[in-house]
Parts: sequence; C-alpha cells; structure tokens
Amino acid sequence: MMRWIRAVAAATVLLLGIVGSPAALAAWGRYPAELAGLRADDGSLLLATLTLLGWAAWGAFSVATVAELLAQLTGRVVRLPGFGMLQFLAGGLLALVLAALPVAEVMTSGEPMAQVAAERVAEANPSPIAPAAQEPSPAPAEAELPGYLVAAGDDLWTIAERLFGDGRQWRMLSDLNPQLADPLQDLQPGTKLNLPATATALGAPSGDSDDSETVRVKKGDTLSELAQEHLGSAAKWPRIAAANDIITDPDHIEIGWKLHLPAGKAQRPPVSSATPAEARPSPADGERRVRPDVDALPVEAAPTPPAPEVPTEDQAEDSSPATAPLTVGTLAAAAVVGTLELRRALRQRERPLGRRLPLASEGADRLRTELRASEDPEALIALVAALRQVGRHCFEHGQPLPALANVRVGVDEITLDWAEPASPPPFGFAGDADRWLAPVRPALPDSDHPCPYPALVSLGTAEDGEVLLIDTERSRVLGVAGDDDQRRNALTAMGIELACAPWSAETRLVVSGAGAGLIGLAGDDRVQVAGVELALAKLRQVVARRRQALSKATLSELRVDPDRADAVAAYVFCFLDEVSAEVVAELEALLAGELLGVAVILGASAESPAQWEVGGEVSRPQGRLAGRPGSLAAHAIDAEVRAHLGELLTDAEPVPAPWWAEDNVYPLPIRDGEEVDIVRLVEPAVHPRLMVIGPAELHGARGPEPSRSRQQLTELCAWMLEHPGSTATQMATGLSTAETTRRSNLSRLRNWLGTDEAGEAYLPEAYSGRISLHPGVSSDWQELQVLLAPGLKRVADSTLVAALQLVRGAPLADAAPGQWYWAEELRTEMAAALRDVGVVLVERALTNGDIELARWAAARALVVAPEDELLLRARLRTEYQAGNLSDVERLVNQLTRQARVLGVDLMPETVELCQQVIEGRARARA
Repeated sequence: MMRWIRAVAAATVLLLGIVGSPAALAAWGRYPAELAGLRADDGSLLLATLTLLGWAAWGAFSVATVAELLAQLTGRVVRLPGFGMLQFLAGGLLALVLAALPVAEVMTSGEPMAQVAAERVAEANPSPIAPAAQEPSPAPAEAELPGYLVAAGDDLWTIAERLFGDGRQWRMLSDLNPQLADPLQDLQPGTKLNLPATATALGAPSGDSDDSETVRVKKGDTLSELAQEHLGSAAKWPRIAAANDIITDPDHIEIGWKLHLPAGKAQRPPVSSATPAEARPSPADGERRVRPDVDALPVEAAPTPPAPEVPTEDQAEDSSPATAPLTVGTLAAAAVVGTLELRRALRQRERPLGRRLPLASEGADRLRTELRASEDPEALIALVAALRQVGRHCFEHGQPLPALANVRVGVDEITLDWAEPASPPPFGFAGDADRWLAPVRPALPDSDHPCPYPALVSLGTAEDGEVLLIDTERSRVLGVAGDDDQRRNALTAMGIELACAPWSAETRLVVSGAGAGLIGLAGDDRVQVAGVELALAKLRQVVARRRQALSKATLSELRVDPDRADAVAAYVFCFLDEVSAEVVAELEALLAGELLGVAVILGASAESPAQWEVGGEVSRPQGRLAGRPGSLAAHAIDAEVRAHLGELLTDAEPVPAPWWAEDNVYPLPIRDGEEVDIVRLVEPAVHPRLMVIGPAELHGARGPEPSRSRQQLTELCAWMLEHPGSTATQMATGLSTAETTRRSNLSRLRNWLGTDEAGEAYLPEAYSGRISLHPGVSSDWQELQVLLAPGLKRVADSTLVAALQLVRGAPLADAAPGQWYWAEELRTEMAAALRDVGVVLVERALTNGDIELARWAAARALVVAPEDELLLRARLRTEYQAGNLSDVERLVNQLTRQARVLGVDLMPETVELCQQVIEGRARARA
C-alpha cells in the first residue's frame, strides 16, 4: 500500500513540475513585452526576471526527467553536465512511479533481461538428455554450446569482459562464431553468439542452476538474515549478492524478489566451529570491530584460458606474462604520480651538464604508465579543496569540526558522511546534516587553510568507481586482517598513500616492519623508519605529550586554527608486520578517550579484532569494512609493484648523456676575419616526418587525413618509432588501449601514412607478428639525435644552432595532462638534450662576444625548460655582459622567487653569480 501512496505522490510532483509549472507561468507570468516604455519600476521587472528564470528551471527539469526516464527504461545511464542534482531528484521520483507500474515486474524481477534472453536461447537449442551410463562426454557441438543474445551497444570486448572477466578473451568468441571473422564489425542486436561450454550466460546465477535453491523475499528480510538461515552464517551474504545480478545495493531488496542461493543445503560447505560474527555497529561509533569471517569475501574464479592461436597480422606470440591489473586506487595513483613528477622536475632542475637521469627499467616504466592511466588528479584536487573548505568554514563561523565517519569519492561527487549530525552544509556544498556533498568538476575554490582530516586513507573501490576513505584518527587502531601477503600489500598501499597524498602533507609517519623503507622513500623527511620497540616507545611519548597539550583545548578546535594546527599535526604509526593481541590491547587502551591526533595502522593477528578484512586473489583482492555491507576492490601494492615503485622513488645519480662526449676536445674560438653567414638549407620532407619538439604533428603523410582521433594516431606513430619491431600485445599494453581500439587505430594510421613512390606502405602489414614503420618515416627527435651524435663538445656552433632551430615549443606541447603516458621519459630526454645545447651555445657565444647569439640560444632553450636554473643563469650572464641592468634584476628576482616556491636552495654557483651582478662582487667567505 505504501508503495502506491509513494508512487501517487511522486507522480503528482512530476505532473506539477512538468505540466503545472508551464501552465502557471503562462497564466500568471510577466514578460518583457509588457514592460515597453519608460516609467517607474513597480516590481514588474523583478516579476519578469522571475518568470524567465522559472521557464529556464522548467526546461532544465524536463530535460533531466527525460534523461532519467530513458535511463530507467533502457538501463543506460545518461549523464548531462551540470544536471547532477536535477537528475538525482527526477530519477528518484521516476523510480517511485515505475516501481508501482506493471513494467516494474520486468525491470525488478528476479529474471533480468539478459537472463530471459539466455533462457530463450536455451529453449530454442535444447540440450540432449545425458545417457545413464557414465561415459566420457564428447566435445560439445555448436548447437550444444551456451548462447548469448547481443544487446544494443555490445561489442566483443565488453561481452568477454562480462562473461570471462577479461576483455582480452574476445578471441574465444571470435573462434566459436564464424560470422565474427571481422572483429571490428558492429554487432546486430538479437544475434545469438555461441559461448564456450564453461561460460555462464549473462544474468544466470552463479553455480549449478539445477542444484541451486531459490527463496522469495518476505517483509523484513535482509541479506544477512537469509545468509544466516540458508548458508549457516550471516557473514556469507556477499555470496547471495554475487549470485543475483538484480541486487545492486545490498541494503535494498524488494518484497517478492526470487533470489538464487549459491548452493543447496546439502552442498553447503562445513560450517566453522567458530562463533558467527555478530551484527556489527556502524564505523562511526569508534568501537572496536569483530573480525569478519574470511568466507565473507567473494573470490572470483579465474577465466578459462583460450586455446593457443597462430599469430596473424598485427599479432605475435608474446611470451611475456600477462600483466596483473593495478590495484592502487585512483586517488593514491594520482598522489604517487604527483610525487614522482615533482621529484623528477627538481632533479632535472639541478642536473649537471652532460648528464641525464637514468632510464627506468621496463617494469618500472610500465608501472609509471599504469599509474598515469589509472589516476584521477581532478578528484584528488577536488577532495583536498573540499576538506580545506570544511576547515575554513568551521574556523570562520566558530563551529565545531564535524566527526567524519567516511568519505566517498565518486565520478562526479564527493560525499562526506558525518558520524553525528552536523550543521547545514555551507556555501558550495549540498546535502543535509548527515552528509555534505561537493562536486568533483568543477572543484571548490582552492584554499591554503590547514586540512582538518590529515590522516585519511583509502581502503577500496566499489564497482561503480566510488573510492571509500576513512579517518584513521577516529579509528584510533585500524587493524588489517588477511594472510601475510595480502595484509602487507594493503598496509603498504595505505602507507604509500599517506606519504604522498596532499591532504596528509603535514602528517608524520613512523613505520616499522619489512618493507618500511619504501614508505620512507616516498615520504622523505616526514617518515621515520624504526624498529617495533622504538616505534612503540615513540608512540607512548607522543600520546603523553598530546594528552597534556590537549587538556585545555580539543583537537578539533586546534585543527581548524591556522596558527595552531601545526602543533597538533597528525601522527600515524604503521606496523607492517603482524602485531600480537597483547600489544593491540595495549594500544587500544593507550589511545582510548578523547582524540589526540594519533592513529595506528597494523596487521592484526588471528586473535585480534580487525576493521578491514582483505581476501580473495592476490592479483584481485577484495576487502570488507566491518559495519559496512558489501565488499570492495581492496587497494594493495604487491611485491612486484613495490620493487618497481622503489626504483622510481630512488634518487639515482645522473649518468653520462649520449649527446655529450667525455674528452678534452674543445672548439677553437673564431679567428678574426670577415663574417660568414651560415645558412642551413632544409630539404622538404620526402617521406612522412613526425614532429614532437613542440606540438605533435605528422607531416608528409600520403594518404587522406583522418576525420577523428588525429592525436591518437599521431601518438601511435610516435610509439612505433620509439619501439620498432614490437608485438601487438606490447603495443596495447604500452599505450593502455583496448585491443579493438588498437587494431582500429593501426588500420586508420596505415591509410593516413599511405605508400611511397614504389608503392610500399609506410606501415606494412605485420605478417611476422612484429610491427614496424617504413625506414623512411622519421621524426625531428631522431634528427636531433643525429646532429648531436658526435657529442656536444665536438660539434660546431652551426650544428648547435640547427639543433635549436628544431624547437617549435615544449616537447609534446599539445598533449593534455594524462595523455601520452608512456612518453614521459621521452619528453624529459628531449628537454634535457636541448637544455644542454642551449647552455653550451650560450657559453661559446659569450666567449666570442656574440651577445645576440647568446640571447637567442638562451631564449630558445628556455622554451623547452622554462624553469631550469642553469639556463636562467646563462641568460643572467648574457644580460649582465650586455649591460641590461633591468633584465638582470628581473632574472635575479625570478631565480630567488622560484627557489622559494619550490622549497629548494639555489646552487652555490647561482648564489655567487647573483651577488656578483647585483653587488659587484661575491661576498667574502672564511
């Protein structure tokens, strides 16, 4: 009955909003045409403005309603920029209406559309009755294979992802379906595809449907109660959720749903003798949690490997093992990438002449590519801005800092869930007293206010991409349970995130256990690596001091005060090894009471309670937070990733650069005589030439220009120039693209490049499985390498001028942040070489008294390395020698201001030069 009442109320609101609003505006609105003539304003102008705003609001609400109606009927989410709140409101109203209509039986029944389609296929192709004698069954014929009906929008990659858990298994579908000889063709909705005998039709329940039980949901039922009744443990409710595609929210099941149970009672595994976990309270209460049953974590079955196939065009037998998916969260990936980029920029700034940073190994370079592909820097920036705005609002309005239960960072929205009701959300936020909502795009204005929650750490990611973070200060002692490898992987991910995240920039970490050195590399001076006993002694000391300091003021008061926040900077103690139950009990007693700004993250033993339980496969860990229904894709850093990340974080010494010759050969100064103008004649490109020193462009292609994705094709061409003879698998991995996208782009690039005069394709067919470009295809970077091959100290000035003439801008100037992941070292290599060219040419020009050449060389090189200290120093010497005192003062100010912003010291040579050009001489030293 209540469902009908809610549906009628929602329908009334929709009718009033869509039909009643325009009728009211048409009847009682005021319009600008009625305001003709000059007369005193009697309020009509305001009414006309409100009328126009009303029409705009009605139009926006109508568009949002239509979009949500399409989403409800088709199951495809339609996201309109700027319509987030309106779509949320319209979607809720439509859901209430549709839930009471007959169509809801199709939309919410226990038999989803895809399952119904699979059942119809099964009816059309009945399986033969198995003989009574147990004989080896022959391989299934095509008619006996399971079937799948193609839906609108399906392609081979997405179907393989749904059925096998890996889109790269699309070749299994292609092999079983001869009509799919061309994998790029569009699939027609309603087409039946044959599946391998081991595949499960989309929407079918997990396990054997013949032996599985079903249960009808009754009033008051919950997944935990059904799991307790039918599976023997309330902690096994995720198995029921995984067996029924209809369940999208574990907290919401409808009366009348028919749910499949993963196994009958006769097939139920033996119940552990341990006492089942009791119902858990909300994480907001600060109580310790009971460690959940390990069986609560669903483990995905490994997909059946495809049969070996013969390498064909654009494919090759690749003996390298398949790369496991990166299990670092999007926020943590963005934080790590930011740390790596900052360190690399600082090291490039101080790099000596003739040296370059050592190249990363193949595994480390692949990790950097994967981090860039999975990061979400916009969400990271938005989260930090939202947290700072919360602290600023509480400080300016004298309000207490709300107790944070958790943070959920979605694709478009950040949700701050409060443990207790807070004040209404401030300007820029939406929501209510229980939760505040902030947009991801555009983010709230940035602020330099202290972050009030500096010990946040992300635990896992939901299926919809929402990242869950908790406040470890409020948890006090955060226990992580699981086997040794998974526990260490999860704890390492937390430590690395705390060491790199901008919201924890002032947090101090004390890390103990095997692998603590990696976290120390990530956090530099903020991280102290210590033994267990030393860390416990430090913890007791910090707690004693904090209790004394917070006797007259609370932690929340000091955290939002910019003048006192530093005094209560967060302390996080991370114990990577398993901690005994006795030590855990001591830590809980030590941190009990008022919040002190001190948190402990540790590996819980079997006897200790744990809030975060990690299980499943090591390559695809699943985690469950006590008191929160459902499991998440747990964030973890395994041993292989730890090794590669350690390589990226280590500050290795620069190595000799290939463009520098280590010998005693120096060019002689120019002799007196008539000046000779050196003119470099550049022949027009005969073959295609890729330009990357500046905006990425492809010149000289013989085929028709592509109508779309021009940048992707240019990037593909650059990758092949840098990786000749690679396989298709290496290309897809290196570019982080799907196989279908790679094949499509390769075909379109082949058409764009065309053929040479002899009819040879510039991108030949890869019948050998190794993909390479025509030898005539080149790039400006390759030309620069040829010019500098003898060594910078050996080549003539004219060669250095020719090298700088290749500069059209910063390398890859038109690549947006997040694009060209793989080319980071290529970009820095080009900038490093051109920077050295500029410095050497300036020195030669000043030696020969050629001020104009020195000025041109410095300006040209600063385009590719605008903040390089050696180049700025060369430009400063040039202007000082030219007597341009105004530019001298500007450059000195630029150097000193840049060092303050970056938080680094100027080189001693730079300090001495600044003293000389400003004060006339270097200051005396003892």
